[in-house]
Amino acid sequence: YFNTLLLIVVAHLENFGKRHQCLFDQLIQLSTVTHGLANFTNYGCHCGLGTQGFPVDAIDRCCHAHDCCYNKAEMFGCKPSVHTYQYYAQRDKIKCVKTRDRCEKLVCECDQKAAKCFRKHLFSYNLQFKDHPAANCQAPRPFC
Repeated sequence: YFNTLLLIVVAHLENFGKRHQCLFDQLIQLSTVTHGLANFTNYGCHCGLGTQGFPVDAIDRCCHAHDCCYNKAEMFGCKPSVHTYQYYAQRDKIKCVKTRDRCEKLVCECDQKAAKCFRKHLFSYNLQFKDHPAANCQAPRPFC
């Protein structure tokens, strides 16, 4: 019984993680029009799982700032990778729906800022940094 319950809880959390990724992907697509989350996954030293080294460009700095924002949310007990939120788009601006849930608010704001940053620096997107080898990210990581 316990193993079945544990499996259900893990599967439930996995679904939340996927839902959160979908939300972040939607924000990025609304902001940049031409790019989605997949374009920024494994980009540079900070976009994707495991971040280290000095950011390679402005896009990578957006990812570093996003990581720092998530770290701040975690200090408040939030779990950014599984938290979902609501937002709405007005022209080219994305707004987080007001909520009393601190984690929902923090995570939405982190994703909103990252999407806005990607839009602002999209001109600097360089395919050379997509799937950038971790071996090239050995410099000290900047502080948040």
